[in-house]
Amino acid sequence: MFSSVPERFRSSYDSLRQHKTRSILTIIGIIIGITTVIALQSMVNGLNKTVERQFKSLGADMISVNLYEWGIRFGPRSRAPRPRLTMEDTEAIGTLCPSVATAAPTLYEHQRLRYGSHTMRSVEVVGTTGPFTRIENYQLDYGRFLTEADVLRRRDVTVLGHEAAQRLFGAEQPLGKRIRIGSRGYEIIGVLKEKGAIFGESLDELVIIPATTFEKQFGRLRTVNISVLPLDRAHAVAAREEIRLLLRRRRRVRPGDPDNFAINTAQQLVDQYKQLTGVIFAAMVGIGGLSLLVGGIGIMNIMLVSVTERTREIGIRKALGATRKEIRFQFLTEAVILCGAGGIVGVLLGVGLALLTARLSSVPAAATPGTVIIGLTFSSAVGLIFGALPAIRASRLNPIDALRHE
Repeated sequence: MFSSVPERFRSSYDSLRQHKTRSILTIIGIIIGITTVIALQSMVNGLNKTVERQFKSLGADMISVNLYEWGIRFGPRSRAPRPRLTMEDTEAIGTLCPSVATAAPTLYEHQRLRYGSHTMRSVEVVGTTGPFTRIENYQLDYGRFLTEADVLRRRDVTVLGHEAAQRLFGAEQPLGKRIRIGSRGYEIIGVLKEKGAIFGESLDELVIIPATTFEKQFGRLRTVNISVLPLDRAHAVAAREEIRLLLRRRRRVRPGDPDNFAINTAQQLVDQYKQLTGVIFAAMVGIGGLSLLVGGIGIMNIMLVSVTERTREIGIRKALGATRKEIRFQFLTEAVILCGAGGIVGVLLGVGLALLTARLSSVPAAATPGTVIIGLTFSSAVGLIFGALPAIRASRLNPIDALRHE
């Protein structure tokens, strides 16, 4: 009989090696299932980390006050009209909320930019005030940003985003030059440092002008988005509540009625995105689970065949003193080795597929040790579950009947 656990594993491995082709074909379902789970988990992890990093680049502590809630929605939706947010609301938030460090209005319009023979179509024009760069986490490369005097006097001045400056001027120095935003000329007073992109959309293809100048050129009848920076992260919750109470009072919202505005944070979008990818991952894990189920049934079927083929061998071992426990252990070990091998191959293929996808596309991948452990655990569990019936059947064979088996 087996004198040690390693010898039992070695015997199980030798038994499986005698039927290489059958063993390989048996674990294909396990490989497919584990590959699917590992590849998807790696890509979902990578996407979630990338999205979280990109949204935090917008300003980790920023609060955005808008007419409507941010979020991912499917299907038609109706939005009841709401009174617009104003520049006065922005000023009130910045001065009357104790937990707020500063606030800035943000107005948006897409216009064509022109400098000499260079043209950019549909560039984002942002109308705002001085605190914008601090709140939205933009940094000045050179020149200066908007001042209070620029806003009060409605000056025709602009600060260029990094990409806008590169595309319009290249190596030429843009400070002091004039560009046309739509039909109006503006003097360039500063250029921002590169910030990057989010979901493939550049955060540097923009131009910034004073909010009052924006209203002079594009009209005052649109709503203002309000970017708010709390004193620090510890004051973020208090700042949101102070803003909410202040705006309800200013907008004359009656007690018990819902807010007719929305207070949004970047973390909301990160959380919603994680929920969405979680649902997609769960659905795909279900598909991978079906492959594991098919693979597990294949394992059980092959192990039952193996019990039948090795009935005489089982009888001889029992006659020599092997216990039911030892027989069960041997067949369970063979099932676990089969599924474990499938799990290892599946993990390697899954990680490789995720990395290949990341290399050939913009979809990131992040395989973690936890992901690998989950894959190996799943495959081993399949071996234990579906190998249990054949192992029990082998251990219950009558040694006399088994020895008579041809």
